[in-house]
Amino acid sequence: MKGEKAMFDFRSVSPLLSIQQVSYAIEMDALDLAILSLIQNDARIARSSVGAKIGLPASAVHARIRRLERNGTIRGYLTSINPVSVKQTLLAFVWITNNSSGTDETAFEESVREEPSVLECHIVSGEDTHMLKIRTDTPASLRELLARLRAFPGVARTVTAISFCTIKDSGGTSLPKSKLG
Repeated sequence: MKGEKAMFDFRSVSPLLSIQQVSYAIEMDALDLAILSLIQNDARIARSSVGAKIGLPASAVHARIRRLERNGTIRGYLTSINPVSVKQTLLAFVWITNNSSGTDETAFEESVREEPSVLECHIVSGEDTHMLKIRTDTPASLRELLARLRAFPGVARTVTAISFCTIKDSGGTSLPKSKLG
């Protein structure tokens, strides 16, 4: 339905998000959700094609996308590259126990942010403090990266799991179902 609103307060989804990261709830209607759903896996889809599927002119679709970009709902556009094509075939997940704090913790997290082989880094609950998704070309390069991570003060333990194959890699955020027919 056109006028139906969905309120998303991301602070309720993850208590680890700081107020600085999420300062307000973003209001979206069913048309916004339908647009996001159509462009999430094909950002190059023509605005007119999106409009035809949801019953809006291309100019209205374009205006909504621009608004979603401005308010931070759409953070950017990425190109999905086949890792085999660029010889980055080793995928590993690493759980790290880091007992450091202050400047040591900041230095560790900054190093992780700058390391191109680290695709994702999450602060997690449980025994470990961080979970990393890493993609490299060889076991030797993974070993070198792990040695650099273990060298940080406070890093007490790492546990590594190497992925044999990927069953699903959507690369996007799961979206609530749009109520458009």
